[in-house]
Amino acid sequence: MRWIFILLAVANLGLFAWFLSNDRPTAARVTPVIAAEEGGGISLVTEADPAALPAPEPPSKPERSAVPARNARGGAEALCTMVGPFAEAYQGEDVARRLQALEINAAMREIEMQGQMRYWVYLAPLNSSQEAFRKLRELQAAGIDSYVIPKGSLENGISFGIFSEKDRAETLTGELQDRGFAAQFREEPQTYLERWVVLAEREGASGAASLGEDFWGQLQLDYPDIGRRQNLCSEIRTAQEE
Repeated sequence: MRWIFILLAVANLGLFAWFLSNDRPTAARVTPVIAAEEGGGISLVTEADPAALPAPEPPSKPERSAVPARNARGGAEALCTMVGPFAEAYQGEDVARRLQALEINAAMREIEMQGQMRYWVYLAPLNSSQEAFRKLRELQAAGIDSYVIPKGSLENGISFGIFSEKDRAETLTGELQDRGFAAQFREEPQTYLERWVVLAEREGASGAASLGEDFWGQLQLDYPDIGRRQNLCSEIRTAQEE
C-alpha cells in the first residue's frame, strides 16, 4: 500500500507541473509594419527596400528679413548730409544759399568734432577752495608744478597738466603717488569746432539725393578742399547746444 501511495503522489505532482507550464502565456515577437500606397497592401519593415523609405524632413528655419536701423520710438534713424568743412563762415553761408535756392533744407553750422584724446593728471576735488589752495602751497613747496582747477567737474581739485601721450600721464601719476600724493589721471576727449553745411534728410523734404552730379561738380570746382559725408542727425552736436 505504501508504494501505491507514493506512486499516486508522484503522478499528481507531475500532472500539476504540466498544468502550470501550459497556463503560462507564450512570448510573441511583434514586427512593425509601414503602410504602402493605397491598394498596395501592407509590407513588413524588414521586407521593405531602404531606398523606398521616405526621408525625414529637416526642420524648417524661420526666414529673416532685413530690418532698417530704428530709434527708440520705432522710426528709422534720420541721416543728415554734411558738406565742408569751410575755412570761412561766408563760404559755408554761400553754399547754404545755393542749396536753399534749390529748395533744399540746408544751413551752415559750427559742428563739434572729435579730436585727439588727452590725459589729465590731477588730485581729486577738495571740500573747499581754501583747502585746495592749502594743498597747492604744499605741492609748490615740494617743487611740483600745479594749479587749482577753478570750475567744472574737477572744481577745487589740483591739476598737474594735460598730456597728449598716455605714457607720460601714467609716469607722472606714478611719481606723484611715490611722493605721497594721491594723484590720478583720466581721459579727456579733445574737441574743436568746424563749419559745415548740414542738409536735413526729412520725410517730405528734398535732400541731397535730389541733387545732380553737375551741382556737386561745380561746387567742388568752387571749393576744392571741401567734401561730403553722412552722419546720424541725432549725433550732430553744434556749438549752440553746448
